[in-house]
Parts: sequence; structure tokens; C-alpha cells
Amino acid sequence: MSLLSSPRSSSVRQPWPLASSLVIALAALLVLVWLLSSLADLNGSPVWFPLPLHIAVETFSIVVAALVFAVAWHSQQPVHRSNPLLACAFLAIAVLDLAHMLSYRGMPVWVTPASAEKAIAFWLVSRVLLAFTLLAVACRLCHRSIALPRVLLLSSSLGLVVLVVYLQLFQPQLWPRTFIDGEGLTRFKVQMEWLIISLFALAAWVFWRAREVADRDYFEGMLAATLVSILAELCFTAYSSVNSFYSLLGHLYKIVSYGFIYQVVFVSSVRAPYARLAIEMGERIAAQQRADYMAHFDSLTGLPNLTQLEERTRQAMASAFKLKGAVAVLYVDLDHFKMVNDSFGRTFGDQLLCTTSVRLQQVLPDSAMLARAGGDEFVVLLADLENAEGASAVIQLVLDELAEPFMIERQQIVVSISIGVAVGPNDGMDFPCLLRNAEMAMYKAKEAGRRTWCYYNAALDTEMRGRLYLINGLRLAIEREEFFLEYQLQLDLASGRVVGAEALLRWQHPQWGLVAPGQFIPAAEQSGLIVDIGEWIILEACRQAASWQAEKLNIPRVAVNVAAMQLHQGSLEQTVAAALAQTGLPASALELELTESSLVDNTEQVMIALAGLKVLGVTLSIDDFGTGYSCLAYLRRLSVDTLKIDRSFVSDLPNEDGHAIVAAIIHMAESLGLNTLAEGVEDEATAVELRRLGCRQAQGFFYARPVPASALPAAIASLPV
Repeated sequence: MSLLSSPRSSSVRQPWPLASSLVIALAALLVLVWLLSSLADLNGSPVWFPLPLHIAVETFSIVVAALVFAVAWHSQQPVHRSNPLLACAFLAIAVLDLAHMLSYRGMPVWVTPASAEKAIAFWLVSRVLLAFTLLAVACRLCHRSIALPRVLLLSSSLGLVVLVVYLQLFQPQLWPRTFIDGEGLTRFKVQMEWLIISLFALAAWVFWRAREVADRDYFEGMLAATLVSILAELCFTAYSSVNSFYSLLGHLYKIVSYGFIYQVVFVSSVRAPYARLAIEMGERIAAQQRADYMAHFDSLTGLPNLTQLEERTRQAMASAFKLKGAVAVLYVDLDHFKMVNDSFGRTFGDQLLCTTSVRLQQVLPDSAMLARAGGDEFVVLLADLENAEGASAVIQLVLDELAEPFMIERQQIVVSISIGVAVGPNDGMDFPCLLRNAEMAMYKAKEAGRRTWCYYNAALDTEMRGRLYLINGLRLAIEREEFFLEYQLQLDLASGRVVGAEALLRWQHPQWGLVAPGQFIPAAEQSGLIVDIGEWIILEACRQAASWQAEKLNIPRVAVNVAAMQLHQGSLEQTVAAALAQTGLPASALELELTESSLVDNTEQVMIALAGLKVLGVTLSIDDFGTGYSCLAYLRRLSVDTLKIDRSFVSDLPNEDGHAIVAAIIHMAESLGLNTLAEGVEDEATAVELRRLGCRQAQGFFYARPVPASALPAAIASLPV
């Protein structure tokens, strides 16, 4: 029996406006009947509610009550813990309504003769039980009382029915009079009806107050049922004949209230769980579809991923074998994409990737397949090529297209790409091999200056294998004590006195001999080993500087190069503090040399790290100044003490442009209160010109070559006067 509406979204919702409209209509009908009572005998005439109609109406109400019991009893919903109470109450109500129907005037003898009072007695108990049940349900739902055992509830309800039936059938004299033929309802009957109305009203008030708290559908349905029950009781206070129109109307209202309760219980216990199950199944199917999509497509750009590209490459390779053609795998990487993300934000970077994917698809031939490998990397499959050179024209189109400025968030940006190319079957017989070789070629293109492409060749394998051996050797170098430091003196240009010595890392491999710094330091930085190596350098340089002070050797400070990874990792301050504490070297005797690129990247973190180092008391310098990103805007904010002029500018000093650059750096440093130190001074003329321009300090072969610590006294003694 569906008196209200059907499910909505996640739960089955009975709209309160429809229920309230029905309640108002029923109330209006009752008022209309009351107004028409003076025109028609609606109160006492027995023609309105004959016995057959009473049997039909009561049978229907018994069926509905039994349905409420069945649905509520079998409900497993943990939210509605009052369902067992409701079920047991409606089982008793169904039995009492049956007893009421069998006792109605005109029915056959059921133990004792049928009578109006006998029927009213069962009726009153049924209505009182319903009123108390609704009130209990309202209170238990609001306060979330502990659920009572089902067996206790069932046995109590059946015990109540047995007691009422026994008293009415075998002890009728104990019941007060409720109806007198010819006079109508007794005072007790009317008072009981008003008591029942009061209980219903109290329950309705509780339901109304709680409807905004939680489980709105349940509360509103129960509220409607309670209000209709009040209308039914009003009818039962007005009739003077059990067969009157008021009695008929009251019975019909009772059926409507039962219908509301059945609707609420059915919706909350049966229909809503199935609706939720359908939604959950839909969500599970959607999740599976998303998972399937994610397994084959990139979530950001919507491009196929490498899994799908691998299958397409396998098919293309099979075709190339048959037709004696070729396929090309292009590994495309955006240059300096991390800088874009750091500067403009991740959202901006994502939009750049999406726009890049669109541009690539526009310029690629129809037979090509574009996939995203992850991060800022894309992979292109060029199928049906006649030979290896067939990919060159497409590659150039890609480079030209992506060289055009991007307009993202009203911001124009120019990016470049590096492309590695592997051509099958010569460069690989399967997709993993082609992909690896194309990626290897892409890194070679980056080393070549970016904004270009590079074909894979077998020499790259040898190079990569050599780099791998180099990195493995670096991992063991610290444990085997293969590293050592050499020191190059730094002098004051005006007085010629020694102001410090720069620590320079050297690696003596047992099989390879002395490995050039330019060969192993980039590998250490790329592999991340530079952090551990840098910690060893700082500790060893501090130990040596402390030894100089103990030996009274006049070298005021030692300078140590710091890699960008050391600065950005966040532990440089702790490393320096530990080295100073362990060696006993004063912080003022240690200078850390930082590169420009390390200062520009992640500036706020750099500021914090430099501030911590300055608190320790160490001095800071910018190494190779002018060769990096020329972070002039940051110099006022950075806590540095010295600018080291790169050797390339110093060697170019005789030329007009080089001279102007060096003079500008020195002038800028003076205006900012910074010291300057020129690197790579090779002759006296350069030293004289630097001194004339105002440069304060210098180092280079003209003064001293890098030597082991043990040779420094001799190097100091042989300094030019």
C-alpha cells in the first residue's frame, strides 16, 4: 500500500508536503461531515456502516496490521531499533482488531454473544496500545534507547492479548460500561477516547520536534500516521450508534494511519535498502569502470597510458616485420617543468600538460599514437615508417609546434622539449626495449643542451653502462676511503696575505686511477650520493682547518662547495653544526660556497636554511657568480658574504665585454656590501687589473695550484711577493 511517493537518490523519500496535504484533506473531510451532521443523520443512523462493510473494512485493517508486523519483524536495519517494538505491537493490534470484528453486533456467537460493548472493549485496548506504541517509538528514536530483546517483546504482546481476551470473554463484569443502547457512548468511553487523543498528540509533538534531527522520512511518515489516528479518535467520540457514519469514517481513518505506518516501515526496511543496494552496485560498477579507464588511460590528459601503447606497439612491430618497415618510439620530456610547477603552481603545470597533449595530437599524423608516461613525459608511437629517417620530419614538426608560446591563465609561457628516438626493429624488438632506449636517447638530448632530439645508438648503452659502473664505484668510495681533499689557497689582492683555502674533492680509484671531478661529481649529483659525499667533505675540511689552527698555520678559513641537493634536503644546518662540534672548529673559520641555481630554486626553503647557517656563524659565498640564473633580485634577501667571479669572466678580462662584466659584478657587490673573489687568476696582469677594479680577493694557478694539506706550508712559502 503506497500512500506516499517513491525513492529519491540515496534514500527513499516520502515528501512531507504530499503527506501533510493528505492529512489536511482528511481533517477537512471530518469538519465537513461535522457541519453536515445537522442536515443528515450521520451520527445515529445504522445504514451508513452495515455489518458486511464493517467486516470488509476490519479485514483490510487486519491485513495491513499483519503486513506491518511481518515487515518490521524481519527488518535488519540497525538504525530503526524500534521496528521490533512496532512489529510486536501490530501483531497484538491485528489480533485485537480480529477480536473486535468477531465481537461486532450481528456477528455469530464467539464464546460469548456479540455486543457493542464487547467490540468497543477490544477496540479501546487496540487504540491505547497503538497510542502508547507510537509514543514509545517517538521517544526511543529520539533518545536512541537500547533495543529490547525480540523474544521479550513478542511474549509481552501476546501475553497482553491473551489477558485482554480472557478478561473480556470470561470476566466481562470487570470492564467499565462503554456503550448503552439508546443513549450512545458512556462518559468513560469518551474520556478514554480523549486520553487516546492526548497520547497521539504527545507522540505527534515528539515526532514533529525530531523530524529535523535525523531520519526525516521515518519521522514524517510516523507523524502523518499519528495525526490521522487523532482524526480517527475524534470520529469515535462523536457517534451514538456503532453503525453510524462517524464510526465508518473512524474505521477508514484507522486504515489510512495503518497505511502510513506500513509505508514508513516498508520504505525504511525493504525498499530503501534495495535502493541503497542499487546505488552501491551502481557506484561499484562506476568504480570498476573508472579502474578500467585508469588502467588504460591517463586521468589528467585522457591520453592512453603505456599499457595501451605497448599493445599498439606490439601490433605495429608485427606489421613492420611483414612489410619490412619500421616503427619509431619518441620519448618526449618538457624541459625545466619542475621550475614551472614551483613558480606557477601545480594547477598551472597540469594545464600546461593538458595543452601540450592537445598540441601534440594536432601535429602528429593519424597513424601515430600519443600516450602519457607520467610526470612531464609523453611517448609517441610512429607506425608504418619506411625507414628510420621517416621519423625526422614528424619530430621537427613537434619541436616547432611546442616552441610556440603557451597561453595559460592569461600568462604567456615558452617551454622547450627534449626528444629521444628509438627505431624498431633495429633498436629493439619489443616495446620495453624501445621505450628504454628512447628514454636513454632523451637524456642524451638534454645533455646536448635541450630543445633538440637524439637518436638512440649502441654507444649510448656503453655510456649508460659506464655511468652505472661509476655510480656503483661512488657508493663504495666512502667506505673504502678512496676520496681525499686538495686545497687551493685564496689571497687578499691588496696585501697578498692568505685569507683561506678552498677544499676540492679528489677520487683515487684502485683500478681507474685518479678520476676527474668533472666526470664523477655530476654522477654523484644525479644519483643523490652527493649528500653523503658532501657530509664527508664538510667533516674532513673542518678537521683539517682545526688542525691548521692547532699547528698555527696562517689559513684563517676553509671554503667548501655545497651541492644544491644538500641545501634543499633540509639537513645541511645539522650537518655543519655536527662537524663544527666534532672538530672544535670555530664557525667563522668555515665558508660554504653555494651555486646560483641552488639559491633560485625553492627560495623560501633556501632562505630558512641560509638563516640557520648564519645563526651558526659560518660565512656564505655564491660560487661561479654570473654563470647561472643571475639571481640579482635575491641578493638583498640572501644572507651571503662573498661573490665569487667565475673563471670564464676572469679569463675574458682582456676583452671589452669580459672587462665590463667583471667591473659590473665588482661594483654591484660593493654597493651591496659584499666581498668579491676572482677565480682562475692565471697571470700577474690579470691580478693587477682585478686589484685596480676593486676586487678584494683571488685564487688561481698564478698563486697556487690545488695541493694536499701536507703541501700547503710549502705552497704558502712559494707565493709570489
